[in-house]
Amino acid sequence: MNKYFKVLILFIVVAITSYFIVIFITPAAVMLAVKAKATSTLNVPVYTNVITHKDRHVVLPNPDFLYVVCGYNVWNGSLKISGKMPENSYYSFSLYSGNTLNYYIKNDRNTPEKEFELILTHEDCLAANNPQPIECVTSPTYMGVMMVRILIDKPENLEKLKEIQRSFKVEKFKE
Repeated sequence: MNKYFKVLILFIVVAITSYFIVIFITPAAVMLAVKAKATSTLNVPVYTNVITHKDRHVVLPNPDFLYVVCGYNVWNGSLKISGKMPENSYYSFSLYSGNTLNYYIKNDRNTPEKEFELILTHEDCLAANNPQPIECVTSPTYMGVMMVRILIDKPENLEKLKEIQRSFKVEKFKE
């Protein structure tokens, strides 16, 4: 019985260790790999062209969307993110923490406004110090990723949608 007990204990230790590796270490490793391959600097948006089968800037890209991707860092202060949303097309704006968890999303169904503006911070108290009526979002980690997806509803709207895509800006928030 002693032999089986040792095997059971070893199995439990390996299972618990594997669980923590998958849950805590893997997302951090994924973000480090993305940062290592990134061709841009933090807090600077990257505007993609229409995705083709040759592109892999975004994991499993959808050719029906234009993307804006931006790694962010709020360690040295808050950021102001602004842009325009298309009138009659699907869009989504998502924020991901440093461990790849999605913690914020806006899309055409829950946001009637077409002008987009928010303050991204890591400080909980900024909302109280914000005299402007701008939405304040607290990031759970100092670094993460912002992603905007804009549906190309009709090919003839592509240039207009690209203009909307390029309207997204990330800048330091001046309090």
